[in-house]
Amino acid sequence: MKKFSEKNIKIVISLTLSVININLAASLEPWTKSCGKIPLALFYGIGFILCFLLTASFLQQSERRLKLHALLWGIPMAAAHVLGCLMRRDGTALGSLQQLPALLAQILCLAVFAAACIALLLRKFSEVKPEAAASTEQLRQNKSTSNLISTVQQMQGKHPSWQIWLCSTAMILLCWLPVFLAYYPSVFAYDAEGQLYQVLAHDYSTHHPLLHTLFLGAFFRLGDVLPGSYPAGMAIHSIVQMLLMATVFGYTLTRLAVWRVPARLRIMLLLFYALFPTNSVLALSTTKDVLFSALTLLYTLSVYEMTGSTGDGPRRKDWLLYTLWTLLLLLFRNNALYALLLTIPVICLLLRRKKAGSSVSWQRYLAFTVLAIVLSAAGSMALKTALHAQNGSPREMLSIPLQQMARTRVKAEETLSEDMRRELDQYLSSEWVFAAYNPYLADPVKSRAVIHDNPAGLIRTWGRLGLEHPQIYIDAFLDTSVGYWFLEDRSHAQIYGLGSESGFGYLSTDTRAMPAGFEIPQQSRLPRLRAWMERIVSDNCYQNIPVVRILFAPAFYWWLLCLYMAVVIYKRQYLLLLPAVFLVCYYLTLLLSPAVLIRYMYPFVTTSPVLFLCLHFKSKL
Repeated sequence: MKKFSEKNIKIVISLTLSVININLAASLEPWTKSCGKIPLALFYGIGFILCFLLTASFLQQSERRLKLHALLWGIPMAAAHVLGCLMRRDGTALGSLQQLPALLAQILCLAVFAAACIALLLRKFSEVKPEAAASTEQLRQNKSTSNLISTVQQMQGKHPSWQIWLCSTAMILLCWLPVFLAYYPSVFAYDAEGQLYQVLAHDYSTHHPLLHTLFLGAFFRLGDVLPGSYPAGMAIHSIVQMLLMATVFGYTLTRLAVWRVPARLRIMLLLFYALFPTNSVLALSTTKDVLFSALTLLYTLSVYEMTGSTGDGPRRKDWLLYTLWTLLLLLFRNNALYALLLTIPVICLLLRRKKAGSSVSWQRYLAFTVLAIVLSAAGSMALKTALHAQNGSPREMLSIPLQQMARTRVKAEETLSEDMRRELDQYLSSEWVFAAYNPYLADPVKSRAVIHDNPAGLIRTWGRLGLEHPQIYIDAFLDTSVGYWFLEDRSHAQIYGLGSESGFGYLSTDTRAMPAGFEIPQQSRLPRLRAWMERIVSDNCYQNIPVVRILFAPAFYWWLLCLYMAVVIYKRQYLLLLPAVFLVCYYLTLLLSPAVLIRYMYPFVTTSPVLFLCLHFKSKL
């Protein structure tokens, strides 16, 4: 009788939560206000049934740890959705303190539904198949990595690794070739002109990584001696970068094959790398984020070897490769150093708590990581000295504080005291700040703010203003970073504009202006394909497809990484957190960046799906 009563209570709770959640979802979604009666009825009907089934199944779970763990991950996912919807609808996350209890109640109600979905994933990956267990026991007898690979090939009849690598790379390049011809000679966008101006004027700055500036400049100067002049040099840059990216992706697919990830999943990843427009267009782009993303992927695979799941752990060659990838990682992105410094203590802690028998010690990891940092510092100093490069501006680190101060002027100018207005005029003059402020882009404010005259005074003013207007500061941060955590955000795809004519949208495909005689004109060999691609990456037509548009969202790849971490923590496989630590720390640096762009999140686009597929690795030791 007691069990029957508890079951009925859980059903009643499930029904109540389902009614609340479906109405809450409808109130937060703008399309429900203008759609017809039939779509709205389908939304309510199907949504209620799905919500009830998932919630009832979740509440009736007997394992308390599963429910608690799923709920802990469901709360931030629900909070991200509610806050994102409120910022989109109202322009603020919290109108007043009186609304705080209602906001928390909304988050908790949706968190139960999110936890129900997460619980399905946790149960799926916690199941141990008998054949997998038998395979693990057989592989445990092999002590060396070479024997492990040989055994896997014999068990599954795989081709040699080099053949998988070569075939995967060739297939990706074959799919990218038409896009290259459509955008010939390259996607000459983003920071290309700024970096190449440095090369032409021999006036270098560390604002952009010097190594990438030299890499890009080498192909540009190659145009001097080629028949096609500078466009030919940039075409070679596109070809070389395509080869590098395709080779890294092919290597990744090879490692997954060696680690016995199911073939159907590897085929899906191959198609993702080959056909997803973000990959094919960025492979031709001049932005530094492309090669940095490839290095992040190689670094992550190298750290995954440290977990010991793939054999006896890294050998001497693997440690040398780890040092190389870390070194290049630091040289190709300035903020990678901050992420790595945050990463080191976390990984050392995880390695110190490792299970007995693991071949990786935290001392060895620390030694090789410090070696990479020292080498990168020496390399950066050598490049800076040889090129007589000037230091970059500290403005990049002040993007969010300046944005918060600017939003406060715009939203609360009339309530500010005369003394505060005078203080703000020293840094953000009222003559331009109202026109320059963009809630999703800090660059217009950051580029014009006066920060060098009195930086200490700027910090004091920022702190005082924040104490007076904490709500506006929170909203400023949420608006500037919304695309990193809100799946339904669209602002990131139109920050600089929208449309094929301008070349701005989800990706920048515009051709940057260069001085006379150094132009890089577009010479498309497949104009119809280019026009079709532009509909996707500049006109943002993908946003009209309900499910597909999620794949384009930067936040999707962050939450995919979170789901990977949720599974490995639930299974108590804490060493498998190692490859995710750097990505998490790098994500924290992105939250302080001046805008949300898919190129900033591209390291997650290339890497998060790989880590998620590693959850299907059948031969953990």
